[in-house]
Amino acid sequence: MKHGKLKWFAVVTKPRQEKIALENLQRQGFECFLPMAENPYQRRTKKHARIIEPLFPRYLFLGAIAEFHDLAPVRSTRGVITMVRFGTKLAVVPGIIIKALKKFMAPGSGLIRIQPVLVEEDDKVRIFDGPLAGLSGIVHKRKGENRVQVLLEMLGRPNTVEIDALMLQRVR
Repeated sequence: MKHGKLKWFAVVTKPRQEKIALENLQRQGFECFLPMAENPYQRRTKKHARIIEPLFPRYLFLGAIAEFHDLAPVRSTRGVITMVRFGTKLAVVPGIIIKALKKFMAPGSGLIRIQPVLVEEDDKVRIFDGPLAGLSGIVHKRKGENRVQVLLEMLGRPNTVEIDALMLQRVR
């Protein structure tokens, strides 16, 4: 008979092995949660396929009753590196956070939708993806739904570059 309350713990996985860790932990009888999201910030593939990836890369959540479940095998599970700890104590993720994440899941797909931050004219921005990553500038004007012109200083003079707005983040 199970006694105690279900607690959620954060599990650190090996790079790009969240699903492998999830499957192996579930096979051991653990309740697990791996929130997935469509990434609007990453460029789509050549075939315009949606890019679906973990909301928290290299992490998943494991639900267990500490008094009932032996958590020692978790660390040696295929795909897992360790469990998040503060000193020697396992970090407990409040159940309200798991509930809130599950609330944002779309019915049917189960994906959590990330809403891109829209940039407006005169916003200061930084490019975080592509060949111009790391450069900062000012949004000059919008060119459709997902394209903007950004004024950048390159080679000692101002230049206007048209870029995907999803590759930008506002700076203050």
